[in-house]
Amino acid sequence: MHLLSLPTEIITQIFLNLTWRDILKLKCICKTIYEFSQSTTLQYHLLLGIAGYDDGPSKHPMSKSQRLNFLRRLESSFNYGNFSRMTRIPLGGSYTPTYDLRGGILLQGRYAPGGLHTTGGVNVFRLPSAITDRGSIVSWKLPDLLKPIRDLNVDSSQDLLVLVGGGSLGSTAIETTFVSLITGDPHPLSSGSYVIPIPMHSDVSGFTIVIMGSSMGLLVAGLRFVIYNWKKGKVEVDIPFDDSDPINSFFFLDHSRFGLIRGRRRPANIEIHRFKPNEGASSGSALTAVYHLLSVDDDVTIGRITCRSGSSPGLNDTSMPYMENRVFSTPPFIPRLDDGIVVMGMTFFRGTPVANCVMVVRAETLMNIPEGSECIDGVYVVTANLWMDKTHVQPRTLGNWDCFVYGSRFVTLSYKERVPESWEEDEGSWLVQITVFDMNPRLVAWAKSEGCKTIPYGIECNEPIDREICDSSDLASSEVLDEPWSGGLSAITTRFIADGVLARTNNEFVVMIDGDRLALIKLRISDDRTRLLYLHMNVYYP
Repeated sequence: MHLLSLPTEIITQIFLNLTWRDILKLKCICKTIYEFSQSTTLQYHLLLGIAGYDDGPSKHPMSKSQRLNFLRRLESSFNYGNFSRMTRIPLGGSYTPTYDLRGGILLQGRYAPGGLHTTGGVNVFRLPSAITDRGSIVSWKLPDLLKPIRDLNVDSSQDLLVLVGGGSLGSTAIETTFVSLITGDPHPLSSGSYVIPIPMHSDVSGFTIVIMGSSMGLLVAGLRFVIYNWKKGKVEVDIPFDDSDPINSFFFLDHSRFGLIRGRRRPANIEIHRFKPNEGASSGSALTAVYHLLSVDDDVTIGRITCRSGSSPGLNDTSMPYMENRVFSTPPFIPRLDDGIVVMGMTFFRGTPVANCVMVVRAETLMNIPEGSECIDGVYVVTANLWMDKTHVQPRTLGNWDCFVYGSRFVTLSYKERVPESWEEDEGSWLVQITVFDMNPRLVAWAKSEGCKTIPYGIECNEPIDREICDSSDLASSEVLDEPWSGGLSAITTRFIADGVLARTNNEFVVMIDGDRLALIKLRISDDRTRLLYLHMNVYYP
């Protein structure tokens, strides 16, 4: 029987089980198949596969045609830098450096009553979105906190705000509370606060918080790493701090796997662990693989490692029902977890800092053990030569505010000096340039197959580019590595100047990526250098 003699519904189902590559090949066979492949259903399936998304809830109010049109606008905005809408939001005021953006919600810490230099409250902003056609911003203030906090995180899909306090000199515990993002009251699904006792004279330097469904990962610098089920009130993983083998950072790969970065080992490595969420108290984790980073010289240490990952609140469960409330609207399509990326910033020391670099690796690379890896007592050892060619490297620093990640994309900021005669004293002398990197290999391959006509900013084939950059950077001149490093992970890079935005110094802005939007926040340190002044925020979206 000829394929085209089958009923349309059956042909459609056959095509929906094919990969995007197969569909692109098949549509070249004949005019009839080409015309069939242009249907809304197959075009949406094709673009989802290329862009790295899974379809959202079947009961989402957007039709397939609307989802396809929105996905096209979204990809065009990020790949061309032509965001059609921008909303400027005044943020005038003095606020703490505690802030975050996830799931369309911007959190802004405010000072405790009495002018103490601590975060004693949280302001919430729901940002404009092209998904819901919300062009305006809604903001509210949560009630003042009973105790100051040190850090926070948010999952708007669960109406969840996580607050971490304590850990300063004189305190005897670190307390994590789980409250409603809408009201600030204790979250109705939370089993209560989670408390970690600490020695009286401890002074914790920082925290890393990541939410993955009912699991919260918490790294307390210099103390311990835990995964806590905030709904059941049970510790799922608990790894104490070892001064000789510290955990620098961590990330989730999915609901049952996480990675620990250990920079003091020789060589430094990434441990991949598997745990069983919802299995009960202290179920622990199993080490499944160790990925070696490149070796460094004997007199070199990796003293600082920061990490950003692409796991997104509410966007990691394709079975999630459609919901819309004051703080969250279920998106029409969901980033694939294996298409997410991990961005690591590393600083190399010989007593003092001598070199910096940023390394990007896809979650898929860390989920699938490469051939040739040795299995020792049930743990796969993946040496650098087996996987480092699947990374992307940039010789630059990565601070706490320098990089934000969403799915396979991450965004950075740079400054370009203006022409002198165009300077205005009050406006500033620096142009603000936003750069979006997309590490999705299917999108890169598709753009290459189209002859780069649809991606005007071009495709960076990073193996030769990384080699050239690294050979001329402090990574090479300082001779910190035992072997040359050139990543082979290609990227689509989009650079554009933010219209109507000027800076007086080259550290005045922060850029963040979140779903269908970019947020550019203008900051300034107060004259007495004790407070952070938020001036305004530009939100760009399709």
